[in-house]
Amino acid sequence: MKKRFIYICMFASLLTFSSCNEALDVAPDGRLSLDEVFQDPDLTKAYFSTCFDYLPKKSLRYHFWSNYPVALSDEAWDCTDGSGGGFAHAASGNCTTTDFYLDVRRDMGDTYSEGGYWQLYWGQIRTINTFLQRAATAAIPSETDRDRWVAEAHVLRAYFYMELLKWYGPVPIEKEPYGLDYDFSTLSRPSFEDCARFIVDDCETALKSANLPWRLTTLNEKIRMTKGIAMAIRSEASLFAASTYNNGGKDLWEWAYTINKDCLEQLKANGYELYTKCSDTEKYYNNAYMEYFTLNNYIGTDPSDKETIWQSTEGYWPDPYTNPLYDVIGAPVLGNAQLTIVPSQELVDAYDMLATGKPILNLSKPYNDEKHLSPNYNPNSGYDPANPYNGRDLRLQATVFYNNSPVLLGKEPAVVETYVGGNSEIRTSGNTNTRTGYYWRKRMVNGNCKAAGVAGYDGRFRFYRLGKIYLNAAEAAIESGHLTEGLGWINEIRHRAGFDPSVDLSTNDKNEARLLVRHERQVELACEEDRYFDIRRWTPANENMENEKFTTGMKITKNGNSFSYERIILGTDGGKPSKMSYEKKWHVYPIPASEAAVLEGTTGQTWQNAGW
Repeated sequence: MKKRFIYICMFASLLTFSSCNEALDVAPDGRLSLDEVFQDPDLTKAYFSTCFDYLPKKSLRYHFWSNYPVALSDEAWDCTDGSGGGFAHAASGNCTTTDFYLDVRRDMGDTYSEGGYWQLYWGQIRTINTFLQRAATAAIPSETDRDRWVAEAHVLRAYFYMELLKWYGPVPIEKEPYGLDYDFSTLSRPSFEDCARFIVDDCETALKSANLPWRLTTLNEKIRMTKGIAMAIRSEASLFAASTYNNGGKDLWEWAYTINKDCLEQLKANGYELYTKCSDTEKYYNNAYMEYFTLNNYIGTDPSDKETIWQSTEGYWPDPYTNPLYDVIGAPVLGNAQLTIVPSQELVDAYDMLATGKPILNLSKPYNDEKHLSPNYNPNSGYDPANPYNGRDLRLQATVFYNNSPVLLGKEPAVVETYVGGNSEIRTSGNTNTRTGYYWRKRMVNGNCKAAGVAGYDGRFRFYRLGKIYLNAAEAAIESGHLTEGLGWINEIRHRAGFDPSVDLSTNDKNEARLLVRHERQVELACEEDRYFDIRRWTPANENMENEKFTTGMKITKNGNSFSYERIILGTDGGKPSKMSYEKKWHVYPIPASEAAVLEGTTGQTWQNAGW
């Protein structure tokens, strides 16, 4: 049994090096012993390069150009719900561990090869542990390189562990590669806190290195690790550990606050800052938040983007998978274009009124019914349901195309018409047009339009950015009772969004402050894969995620020069919830069934996550 167990992917020994890796541009091949590898400088360098394999692409690199964490939260809908693919399985509740193993978690490459984070990340952890075990005596060219490579290995291990922790819950802590004589029957699942502290320790070990840079300055190192990344992972790990679903009943908020405050302060002290000034005011309507996400320049000694901490290397050409507007408004390319995720009405409802700084809905009870068809309006916000997009938080315009949104087709100005019969009209079925009445704008370079002869890369996915660290610190501060400090960090984020200091948030009520920071995360971090995990970590283990039960859109009808607005439910059948993924088992993904069976047979303990 022991021999069989070590060959499952979680503990598989990776002794073959055949990848052409971007990190150090080394591609060795052949089968060698580890002693031979680490006695050779070139092979040692190549082995270190493999530690960077399988960094995810995120964004649209899930199955069929979708983004499942966004689609399965309350901020979006996936228009491929009729295709029978991964989202359709999850939305209907007809989903097995096999579906996740083979279909939902395909974020690893252009071919969408079978397998997911579980298999590949355990392999990466094994590779990193082997490197760390041998680094002290390995044939590394210089002591400077040795120190930096070891630090980077610790950051990489922390990242892969953090991803496993977010998706699957607590996992065994493997500090060294398991040997052939290891007694696997002694394995057990630690607490979430134990895993998070291990991740934080890895980051803090890396931060002690004098040779690990705070940011990258040359493009040929574009996937290398930095102290900035270590700080961001450290921030996230402590925040998640203190959250309701993960904390095991312990109050860890003061610990999370201390770490997050330190992370924010050190990042700012070492050159990271919010992107607050719009450079091309005409192209981006003087909206710094809109322009920021189109930038691909965070590497350098003095980059224009000092907010991004770590960005995907994957570039995205304008294509119809996110928005038909890339080609011709209302006329998708190829004739059978597949539109995937589109923003929900729930997300659009979250944007405050700019003049008053107030939310349009009551944050403690945003809807009067579970189907979200009857909004519980805040009477003091200044919102006009007859003109729903006027006077809103500028981040709405930067994130979502709504009816009458301005857009450039090349250099020509146009507007997006999502009303029935408009140039980008809502449709109740199919996946060539929006199903919600909205399209994503975030990361789209204004003017990218193949039909107008303009085709260039849009902005790339940010794994971590300073804006997120602000909100991590704000949440930890509020939960630990440091309300004034936490609200101050939220207000800094809102100032970038265009809110005047005269409408700054303030309260002495902790429950109200908690609602405010969660509300701000929903808006600031929209379509960045945060909402999915936020809802889950905020919800007790024995409760469903009720806010995700129904998803709505806005059907707009034009009547002469005016419009009428009707809220509609997406993807329902006889009153059934839009997404069965609101159920409590969806706090975490299932461990692949074959893996869980081997673990349970070896240890005599239950390993599969509850409900799967």
